[in-house]
Amino acid sequence: MHRHTRVAVLAALLLAATACTSSSDDPDTASSSSSSPAGLAAEWGPKLQEATTAETAVCNQVGDQACAEHLTNIAIVVTDLEQAIDEAGGQDAYPRTVEKITEINKSVDAYTEHECLGDENAGISGSPCPDDARTIMTGGAQLPLTLETDEAKNG
Repeated sequence: MHRHTRVAVLAALLLAATACTSSSDDPDTASSSSSSPAGLAAEWGPKLQEATTAETAVCNQVGDQACAEHLTNIAIVVTDLEQAIDEAGGQDAYPRTVEKITEINKSVDAYTEHECLGDENAGISGSPCPDDARTIMTGGAQLPLTLETDEAKNG
């Protein structure tokens, strides 16, 4: 329940910041409950790669709307992956992946708690916002390999 609250809070921040912005580019957030733990890397690797792919400098200004939307897209896919792991009963089979997801989730919470979205000082030296954004982006990009590693160790 907490992970849904985390994404909902981040999404609410985005909605509050964009009164007129509309996007039809939302990632496919439906998770497949028929996934087995052995097949998660094949299914979720491409979804994670799509979510983490962005313009080169999308988060140069971590308080900007474009960065927040990018981070939200990653958070949604990571939350769906977490649910897929839980539904497949594979949390024990994916210890590194679960650890990485936990790290990303903490950074999503921190980005929200630090009120990075819309903060003109979010990128200044000493602000925690760049680290929050970096952890979300790099963690999401590392997840496909982490999934594969967990599956190789268990398969």
